[in-house]
Amino acid sequence: MGARGIAQEPSLDTTRITGAEVLTVRIPVPIERAAPSVSTLSGTDLQNGYSPDLQDAMNTLPGVQMDTRGLGGSRRLQIRSSGLRSPFGVRNIQMVMDGFILTNASGNAPLELWNPQWMHRLEVLRGPIGAVFGNGYGGALVAQSLPRFDDLATTFQGYGRFALAQESGFSYTSVNERSALVTRGFWSENSGYRDQEANSKRQAEIHYLLRNSPHTTHHFWTGWMQAHWELPGSLNAEDFLLDPRRAPGADYNAHVFRDRKWAAWSVVREKEARTGFWLYNQWSHKDNPYGTTPFYNGDKAEGETFVSARFSRVQSWAMRDLGKFTWDQSAMARLERFRLTERDLYGGSDLARYEVSSNTSNFWIAQSARFEFNERWRFDAQLGLEHFGRESDGTRRVMNGLAASLAPYYESYSNWEFTPFAQLSYDAGTQSTVFVQFGTGTNHPTSFELVEPLTYTPANLTAEFAQSWESGVRWHGERKATKGQATFLIYHQNVLNAIALVPGPTDGLFLANTDGLIMNGIELSGRVMHALGAKARIDVRIWGNLNQHTFRPFAQIVPGTPLHTAGSSGSIDCKSVSFGWQHEWYDRVKLHDYKDDWSAAHHRLNAFVRINHGDQRWQLGVRNLLDASYSSWLQSNAFGGKYFNPAPPRQFWLSWTWILPS
Repeated sequence: MGARGIAQEPSLDTTRITGAEVLTVRIPVPIERAAPSVSTLSGTDLQNGYSPDLQDAMNTLPGVQMDTRGLGGSRRLQIRSSGLRSPFGVRNIQMVMDGFILTNASGNAPLELWNPQWMHRLEVLRGPIGAVFGNGYGGALVAQSLPRFDDLATTFQGYGRFALAQESGFSYTSVNERSALVTRGFWSENSGYRDQEANSKRQAEIHYLLRNSPHTTHHFWTGWMQAHWELPGSLNAEDFLLDPRRAPGADYNAHVFRDRKWAAWSVVREKEARTGFWLYNQWSHKDNPYGTTPFYNGDKAEGETFVSARFSRVQSWAMRDLGKFTWDQSAMARLERFRLTERDLYGGSDLARYEVSSNTSNFWIAQSARFEFNERWRFDAQLGLEHFGRESDGTRRVMNGLAASLAPYYESYSNWEFTPFAQLSYDAGTQSTVFVQFGTGTNHPTSFELVEPLTYTPANLTAEFAQSWESGVRWHGERKATKGQATFLIYHQNVLNAIALVPGPTDGLFLANTDGLIMNGIELSGRVMHALGAKARIDVRIWGNLNQHTFRPFAQIVPGTPLHTAGSSGSIDCKSVSFGWQHEWYDRVKLHDYKDDWSAAHHRLNAFVRINHGDQRWQLGVRNLLDASYSSWLQSNAFGGKYFNPAPPRQFWLSWTWILPS
């Protein structure tokens, strides 16, 4: 290694940190020193009792907006408007669990795979800083399903939730000196508030950890999931006022059936260096009849085989009295075989609209370094190199008058990209850290954007490229019975070659690459914890963000993103009884590039009381306590005016968790 001349002796205090930490730039750093664009959610935040998925926990973070169609249904996630081109699904976001890369080679992230009841911790990286776990500019979700091996204990845990969504599950952990076995299973049923909004899910998985030496741990992980969610479709303003439960998707049996199976293995060795290798293999199948009108309906089927491999090696050296130097070497490979077929839903031609098979490859390598000087200054730098390639072929239907025939479909896509990243931070005293950083990221057309939806011709899109500047401060302090922390961040991001629905020459909408997507914003969050005597405490969090996102020349305000958001959450704990809440405020949302249509601003409030009794925990709560009327899934650039997906009114729920220790 080039730094050998300055290395005196191994020093692991950079790669092994006790206490709370985050994996920014894959090199652990104390949470107090992490960049403000990184937020952490603990197991308590995720297992909040009143949400069967990640939606409520994710929406406590500035710059993050997650929607679902019905509790536990189809999911959509935007981080700083990064999901501009995604009317559904999770794209342009890296998804990592226990070190395994779950986002497939095409850039689609299987967020429905995660059950918050089984998650130990989640780090959310907003913006191009997420590219430190692979190329992309939307951000990254970096999760742990288990604590460290030394923190595992033999337990049996069960839980149940009873309300609009019915859910129950269990987790059994068996631990000895050298190994640990974790077996988990759960099922959920949600009848939905609207017609054609029901969903269900079944999932089981096994984790086996083997420590065959004091420094080496193997992790074997396998699982199976089946999920079904109905698609109610959106209502126009007139239908919304007449019957908010009506579902135009019911006439077409619009739904998604998803089946996933996976097997994974990793090995991590921690001695002079921290070295890890992660291998993940997934098989997936999806059926998707869809439709809301005689002019918009069809039947899609897809099959996927996906493999990801990741390597990382991190080591630190002392530089005499100057500080430390840490070097990180990372590589990632993703391979995907994907088949997509779309047919007429009812009658029509016997020929498929299109039938496409794709082979996608994504290779990424990066070299990262951290210099730490005088225990105050830190400089992080990374240079990543990525190659993305896809070869697709198949057939597509063409119409000659009333006659249909088949024509060949072919696509060849290849892209090389350098993605530099740099961050400079300074500890201003013992309570605050100031940051400035520059990041880049690339996002490629996904497998869902191979074909123009109207003509079935190749979409021929090219990669997006984003550049972002961010600066902020993170503060923490403690005085007597009170602890506090706060973050403030300002960012500017420019996306070149952005993929979006844009107006055509005949006022139709089509996917295209175009410049002009500029994102400016301010994000802030804070937390105060105060002890009320020896047996009570109060814990309050606040967050907010101000957006100035434009997409010139099509829109001065980017559709689908609130102008501003704010909220608070917290709990008051008194012996065995706790009272908690989560309040969110969403400003108006523009719905069209070129129309003056807006959704109304609104407040949401969830509240609960929790009782701990021995090894059991009971929670009784209410969602949407204010009985607000709002859309749970805004549809932007819809033809003909405003469209709504009405959210449920006030709903009560009850949950129960119990743990049997060894």
